[in-house]
Amino acid sequence: MKKVKKIITYFVIGIASILLTMNPVEASSSDLYLNQLDFQAQVNQDGSMDVTEKWNIKIKDTNTLYKTFKRDKTKYSNITNVKVTDTTKGNRNLLTQQNQWSYHLPKENYFGGLNQHNEFEIAWGVGLEDSSATRVYEISYQVEDAIAKYDDYAELYWQFVGKEFEISAKKITGTILLPTHANQKEDIKVWGHTEDLNGEIYATDSNKIEFTMNRFRSGRYVEIRTLFPTEMITHSGRGKNKERLEQVVREETKWANQANEKRKRKENTKRKATIAINVVTVILTIFGIKSIIKNVKKIKTRKKLVPTQEIEYFREMPREDATPAEALAIFTKEIGNFNSSTRSRKDIFSYFIRFKFKENHRFSSK
Repeated sequence: MKKVKKIITYFVIGIASILLTMNPVEASSSDLYLNQLDFQAQVNQDGSMDVTEKWNIKIKDTNTLYKTFKRDKTKYSNITNVKVTDTTKGNRNLLTQQNQWSYHLPKENYFGGLNQHNEFEIAWGVGLEDSSATRVYEISYQVEDAIAKYDDYAELYWQFVGKEFEISAKKITGTILLPTHANQKEDIKVWGHTEDLNGEIYATDSNKIEFTMNRFRSGRYVEIRTLFPTEMITHSGRGKNKERLEQVVREETKWANQANEKRKRKENTKRKATIAINVVTVILTIFGIKSIIKNVKKIKTRKKLVPTQEIEYFREMPREDATPAEALAIFTKEIGNFNSSTRSRKDIFSYFIRFKFKENHRFSSK
């Protein structure tokens, strides 16, 4: 029996390890959680991109929220026109811009510029150092030279959420609008990158791309890559005199194969976990049934207890016409010489007084 228990223990430990591998613990701040993070991006003909992020966020014991962008001249040249608006109560409350970076910002103030690490940072004060609330904010900015223009296609390769982002989200959604419509939807090529492989992206119209992701965990990234007809962009600070499609398809095919292998391993792990759980369930069920049968047999062999003395119990129910005086007489054990039909109210009152007197006398201290 001890050997079986040891085997079951090893099974349970193994399953726990598998489940932890499948669903790692989230490494995020427990004081912040996004119910939804939504991106609305408009690609412009000059190669820039206007972005609005909508944060529906639970905040606890926090003074300042922020988001940083790695500076990368191969992806963009600058970020400008930063604004932060509080839309929690349905009204649009534009926060006050602060030109100097600081670790903590006053409530309803925001900053957009380089921080102490020479990264571009958007930060704003929420004023919830010792309290909690759910707030809705809109963060808008323009990314200059976000589009690279090639001879055959224009390319947007943008990380909407970086690895340094410390807040988990229940859901992430996004829409990217192109400057004009393509001749057909198939002229737009789209790819999405994320570590947990839990997102979807589609060209839903000849000028629109949409993506969505559930259960985003902090410390991951959300990256979108799209190729679209180069004539949509009039000019760009990142113009390239070469073709792009073949190289991108080659890269994305390689990464897609790697992602499919990763999904396959994940499915195999999940299948093994299911088999292990089923095996443990069967083992526990068998031992449970054996234990029940053993206990039933043991009960059947026990000697039946028989009372050594037969006792008959009687209980008298009071008559429906019983009077309070009769109840009093029963209480004082004088029912034998009491007749309710012959005693007057005066007699009953005198009897009650005598009874009370006796009671008082009985409990006297002397």
